[in-house]
Amino acid sequence: MEQEEKIRSKVARAVQLLLFKSHRIPGVKGWELKKNLGPGYLSIIKFLNTRFQELGLTIKIVSDDGNELSMSDDESKLSTARFYVTLKDELSLTAVKTLGWSIDEIAGLAVVISTIISHKGSAPVREVEEILKKKFPEWKVKLNLARYIRRGYIAEDGENLVLGWRTFAELDVEKFIHYILSA
Repeated sequence: MEQEEKIRSKVARAVQLLLFKSHRIPGVKGWELKKNLGPGYLSIIKFLNTRFQELGLTIKIVSDDGNELSMSDDESKLSTARFYVTLKDELSLTAVKTLGWSIDEIAGLAVVISTIISHKGSAPVREVEEILKKKFPEWKVKLNLARYIRRGYIAEDGENLVLGWRTFAELDVEKFIHYILSA
């Protein structure tokens, strides 16, 4: 009974770590999970992921460079990767609006991601700003770009913008490209 209570406590702690933001960026690093849950943290995460799947959620593991990892990857990769709860299926546009994003913000992010992809993964900040200024006021362009960077959807690489880890975690980039090309 005591062992069962320990496991239940670790599962509850894992849920807290994964769902409640303790920093600006959602999710938690693998080393933090190991520190809080112990060396068997992956078995707890696997169990939790099966329960989350029943609720339409999934735990994704994303490295800092945006590559999605699996729970069977090397421990050293997993320790620096971010474990992140996201939706298992796609959201409808009306559901996206309930998440606190305006249509302008979503459209702007789509334009930024499209521009970066069309430049083979790295687009000059000025060029992205100029494209956005054709549809949005300058103050909104600066504000939204800063927000996309802060939330991890894009990242700055010198004078260029690149896709951030969160874009890879939440967006099926291949499907997005296909959708853009077919539109």
